Amino acid sequence: MIQRSNALLNVIKCHPASNRLEGKGFLPHSQTEKKVKQIITKALSLLAVFLFLAQASSAATYPLSITPGRSWPMSVVVDSSRGLVYFDATSGEYPPTGFSFGIINATTHDVIKILPLDVSSGPMVLDQRSGDVYVAGSTSIAVLDGGNRSFVRDIEVGHPILSIAHDGSVSQNLFVASGNILFSLNPQTGAIVGNATFANDVDGVVLDPSNGRLFVGQYPAGGISVLDASDLAQVGTIGLPACCALQFALDDRTQTLYASTGTNYVYIVNAATDTLEKNLEVTQSSQNSTNAIAVDNSTGRVFVASSPGGSIIEIDGSSGAVTGNFKASNQVAGLALDPKAGELYATNYHQVTVFSIERTRIFFLLLVGGAVLVVVALLAVFLFLRRRDAAERARIQSGWQRSGSPLGRRL
Repeated sequence: MIQRSNALLNVIKCHPASNRLEGKGFLPHSQTEKKVKQIITKALSLLAVFLFLAQASSAATYPLSITPGRSWPMSVVVDSSRGLVYFDATSGEYPPTGFSFGIINATTHDVIKILPLDVSSGPMVLDQRSGDVYVAGSTSIAVLDGGNRSFVRDIEVGHPILSIAHDGSVSQNLFVASGNILFSLNPQTGAIVGNATFANDVDGVVLDPSNGRLFVGQYPAGGISVLDASDLAQVGTIGLPACCALQFALDDRTQTLYASTGTNYVYIVNAATDTLEKNLEVTQSSQNSTNAIAVDNSTGRVFVASSPGGSIIEIDGSSGAVTGNFKASNQVAGLALDPKAGELYATNYHQVTVFSIERTRIFFLLLVGGAVLVVVALLAVFLFLRRRDAAERARIQSGWQRSGSPLGRRL
């Protein structure tokens, strides 16, 4: 019995501090603890760096507030190729005592010009080719010459204008929604060249330049009508589960149409097949209302304003899921993207707010990266300890078996 015990002691050796067995292939307990602490310390240090960079990316100088007097900016469009941002505004008082039109340098974010607007502020549309801007007032359209940045004429429509779109690819015509009628106008002569009548009032209008089709939302029912822009003949209808497609944003790269609804939902439509793909709930409160909407055609990211509260909700177009939520200081009236600068312009009470959507994305990615780092570090520690314990068990079992002890058969 004494000889067998001596043989066992020759096979293995107990560590005096931890009573754990040492052997080739695993570390003593004290060294293991040191290794684990090193892994955790490095992980926490890297996480701190990630959080610092995330904070720096989200802060910097954004969001920027551009304050053009005491006006209330309403609609906004971005001419990214010329580095200009246009907005129209009321006087900021109720009832309004006047209307104005502002021009912002997209690089410096300075207001470089304020013009009096002889029509009321309303929806706007940009002619990307010429740089001209069309501002829809109550019953007429003011035309800004993009070259000399001054208003050159008004187009009398004679009907209350609800929304406006422009065909920048073929006819160069304007499409103007008024009541339950959609008019097609020649912007040079102001002549009405066509019209289409609907059973309900027309709200949102957007043109798909890739195929010359118009998408027209009706209120309070009627779904989305699809028209041929050349003659305003109806070529399709997209049924909706509830009321209203109010404002549109089209990602012509993926042929996806997004529509705000005046509720806490956003419609996602396949514009190639004219089918509703998703009725996306963007906030949990039925008291919220989606209105202004914009899409980044290069990334598929969608931004929609929700009131009350000034929230701007971000949607990942590829997955159709809500991925972010940030705030303007007041309720948002208009949204426009500058894809070249990676900035989002939001009009709200007494100011135009500029958000860096690239910084918003970097902030999100850094936070995700930090979380992944922590998970990987903890997994590494777990696997390290598991491998060490397995080596210890194998070594112990091998030692007992070589000693001939019957305990080896029970391990």
